[in-house]
Amino acid sequence: MTLYQKIPTTSSRIDPMMLVAAAGIVLLSVVATAAIVRWLPDGGRAGASPVSPPVPATAASSAASLPAAPAVRKVREQNSQARATQFASA
Repeated sequence: MTLYQKIPTTSSRIDPMMLVAAAGIVLLSVVATAAIVRWLPDGGRAGASPVSPPVPATAASSAASLPAAPAVRKVREQNSQARATQFASA
């Protein structure tokens, strides 16, 4: 004859916080999937192209070969001088 009863340490119930967390993950996954597939409406960008058209390689190379404007060149020089002083002071 046993003098003690076995204490149950497991439960068949699901913890309510785990249920809420699982439902939240499922909901966020559904919304993310709908946004990727574009099932959700775009309120502010109606009729706008989501991706800009690609630039031809010839236009990109010709723009890179143009000399920089004097104001832009001056700003670049100031930025490089500021970086040099930062490294020198460190």
